[in-house]
Amino acid sequence: MKITFIGTGTMGCTTRCNTSVLIDDILFDIGMGTVKQIERLRIYTKQINYLVISHFHADHFLDIPNLLIGRKIRKETENKLIIIGPKGIRRKTVELMNFTHADGNEHKYDNIEEKYNIEFIELLNEQTYCTEKFKITALSLKYGECTPVNGYILEKEQKVLSYACDTGFCDNYYKMCEKSNYMYSDVTGLKTTDVHMGLEDYKELYKKYPKCKFYAIHRADYNVEGINNIEFPNDGDMLEI
Repeated sequence: MKITFIGTGTMGCTTRCNTSVLIDDILFDIGMGTVKQIERLRIYTKQINYLVISHFHADHFLDIPNLLIGRKIRKETENKLIIIGPKGIRRKTVELMNFTHADGNEHKYDNIEEKYNIEFIELLNEQTYCTEKFKITALSLKYGECTPVNGYILEKEQKVLSYACDTGFCDNYYKMCEKSNYMYSDVTGLKTTDVHMGLEDYKELYKKYPKCKFYAIHRADYNVEGINNIEFPNDGDMLEI
């Protein structure tokens, strides 16, 4: 599997783009600026066959219109795009498209699936989406009072990877750590809060879950020197696993 860190920052980060991770042809989150960042990295959107959304905050799903319209302009719609997300992902996408590009026609995106050759998959807690090549399981995470927020476990090529942004520590997050070989998750600041995990606690997880390799994404601008038990990828970093 090829992992590309499209963005690794928080909304307020001044040095990195909003968090987005591409695993082969599966893109996790697409906040504002993500499509331009993909183009800067010379990764063609045609290779993205699955888009997985964690929740409906701007820095995680706002660039959906740019992806859909760009695919149409570049004639990339011969392959269906599967959009996976929490309950409400279709409605939120249509509302977003109407807000940004409806031109006064409130019914312009009633047939959004046919218009852009897409399919929506809405996953509740512990529900799964399977293909011949992989399995994705959604787990509800705790992000203050914000709902719904999904984390995802990806099982592919006999490996288990998890993606969790945004979240605080919670039972489902620990389930993800227990099952995973690789964890890509929110480490927004140094201190843990009700809505984000902090580096001081995150850097200790390897002791409880020694089979899991931890990657800190969705990071603010803090110093990571001297911490050797987790990885701190930067925008554009790629790795093969």
